[in-house]
Amino acid sequence: MPPEPKAQIKYRTPLREAQRDQMRGRIVNAARELFHERHYDTTTMDEIAVAAGVRRSTLYLHFRDKSEVLLELITEYGAKAKAVLALLPGPSSSLPDIRGWVDGIAAFIARERVPLSIIVEVRRRHAFADTMQQLTDDLLAALATNNPAWSEINTAHFDPAQRARALMLLQELTYACEVHLEDVADPCGQALLQIAAEDFHANLIAPTHGL
Repeated sequence: MPPEPKAQIKYRTPLREAQRDQMRGRIVNAARELFHERHYDTTTMDEIAVAAGVRRSTLYLHFRDKSEVLLELITEYGAKAKAVLALLPGPSSSLPDIRGWVDGIAAFIARERVPLSIIVEVRRRHAFADTMQQLTDDLLAALATNNPAWSEINTAHFDPAQRARALMLLQELTYACEVHLEDVADPCGQALLQIAAEDFHANLIAPTHGL
């Protein structure tokens, strides 16, 4: 067997790996801003390269097209979202506790700048089906961290109605945060956050009634 090319050995050094990760992060962050401000469909690879401050050829060394950039963006977002959702208080928590958690989710979405439109974009692309399924399972599992009654949502014995209710709650929360962040002074957005908190609270304290 011929020896591995020196270039590949060099590329696998810790320094080269760190440089690679740093460049990919720089590109993804630039794309995140563009997708947020201009939407995924109207953003081009050339614009991503300019925003990231890299050559077009460098961009294509890391990503074949913008769908790959989007996929990495969603993968990174999913890991962070899972950690934040896992902070959902347990079933004995008060409504103010749940509202505090909802406000934290809104702050997280504002900070990450990953709007619902981007998630929808990924969901409607067949090539990303496995990624979206994994993301959905991870987020639902996170909600069950402090709530044992939800622990079977991702198992082979899950109740379809229970899983569907959890998905609806998750989508309700995301929508409420999106509307609120469009204008944080809008009373309707504030009301949506409160309703989302109330719905989560009601389902946490009464899991026997269908989640």
